[in-house]
Amino acid sequence: MNLPNKITIFRLCMIPVILATALIEFPFHWTATVILYFFACVSDTVDGNIARKQHIVTDFGKLMDPLSDKSLVLTAFVIMVKLGYCDVVCFSLMLSREFLVSGIRMIACTKGEVIAANIFGKCKTFLQMASTGLVFLSLGISEFFALANIPFNYKFLGIAAAVMFWIACVVSVLSGIKYAKDGWYLIESK
Repeated sequence: MNLPNKITIFRLCMIPVILATALIEFPFHWTATVILYFFACVSDTVDGNIARKQHIVTDFGKLMDPLSDKSLVLTAFVIMVKLGYCDVVCFSLMLSREFLVSGIRMIACTKGEVIAANIFGKCKTFLQMASTGLVFLSLGISEFFALANIPFNYKFLGIAAAVMFWIACVVSVLSGIKYAKDGWYLIESK
């Protein structure tokens, strides 16, 4: 297995660790969460850059890289829904988009094709990672504010998170429409 694929597997393995640090309360658990989430998100860029630079793009990477991204981001959104920062409708629309695109990719695989992520999917992933990452970062900063007895405005965080998540949601839906349009020939020929 090449290095980019190992990094993709690493990202998948980070998911339960991030879940644990986010959901199990211990001193500075949000700080731990944001650090782990940051490394997991950066690993997405690193594995892609290495694969392209060393010309070791594989079918495994084309398929598993987007799936590991989806798993990581959707896990972060589950945490956001649990905390009350993300609306269930917003999350459901993004989840539906992920199932649609994954379904199209599965159909393509049965025909010997691999559909790699396009620029719209990459933009969607960036917005999702950035928005959830900013909330994790804010929660991490709030731990330091609490240590210094400085009040933290969670109401503002909730409003900012909702706006960011809905922007990510709109881009996700538009990206899903683009994948469906481009992959419709696969669906029609079934």
